Amino acid sequence: MHLTYYLQKDDQSYEAFYTYKEGAMDANEVYARQLCEYFIVNGSQYRLLSNEMDGNEEMLIIEHLGAAAALPGEIFYKNEGIHLEFREYLSPSHMPLLYTLQINPYGRGHWEVIRYLLKDYVDVPTIGICKRDSAELDEDRRCYVLYVTRTV
Repeated sequence: MHLTYYLQKDDQSYEAFYTYKEGAMDANEVYARQLCEYFIVNGSQYRLLSNEMDGNEEMLIIEHLGAAAALPGEIFYKNEGIHLEFREYLSPSHMPLLYTLQINPYGRGHWEVIRYLLKDYVDVPTIGICKRDSAELDEDRRCYVLYVTRTV
């Protein structure tokens, strides 16, 4: 599977921004990326506008939002598997880390991440059921982030 992020320009045209060649990732990782509303790479944050396909190419159309803001408790993960952070969305500048789930990449890997990304409500370990607000792939820190709101 071939995946390309396209950046939408001011004139509504697109330019290839970030490409992953055939075989660079498995299908489940491509699908997990397609389920994330936000993408961080090279210190910038992008918002997903559209998820498209053209033959064997998966295309994610994104818009640049600006510099990615650092949040308290951010960890830069190494090659230690797949990490899924749960952060409570309180305000745009206040999203505390609730829990980090480390997923074995040699087991179900990205399939396990997809299970969380697809849900409207998720069971956050040690916290309980929370409402999913949005999801982000932070390529710089090598993790997925699921933003949630606690339910009453």
